[in-house]
Amino acid sequence: MSRREMLMASLQATVHDLIRTLRVVDEARARQAPAPDEWSIADVVAHLGYIEPLYLARLRRIAEQDNPYEPYLHPDRAAHDLSRSLNELLQAFILRRAETLVFLRGLEQSDWARPVTHATLGPGRLRDHVQMLVEHDSDHLGQIVALREALESQNS
Repeated sequence: MSRREMLMASLQATVHDLIRTLRVVDEARARQAPAPDEWSIADVVAHLGYIEPLYLARLRRIAEQDNPYEPYLHPDRAAHDLSRSLNELLQAFILRRAETLVFLRGLEQSDWARPVTHATLGPGRLRDHVQMLVEHDSDHLGQIVALREALESQNS
């Protein structure tokens, strides 16, 4: 399996992992944060849905422009639309991830090597930014698991 195929499979797996991980989380628990300044599970899922189109826009610029300069994408808790249910937040992420996957599948192999300069990471390639998205997914899936475990231990 090529690196490209592994990255694509990882991006798709996030959807399944998220569905499986959230299956046992009820709405009330999804909104419980361990502390006032920390994120809840709903915050994390909202963040994933919020960041996905920003990441897709970045990948599009890398594919279309000559060595674009890309800023660091700051987490923005204020952008989390927590008026929606956990399921609605999840479905929004799933739809946005599908758009990212369609875009990536449409790229030529050579596009994955297109150059980019990142504000904090310096020079890189499109494939490096896809790898960063996979790592971002992994970090937040781990965060959800830790939050779920903390909530379960509080309620035991």
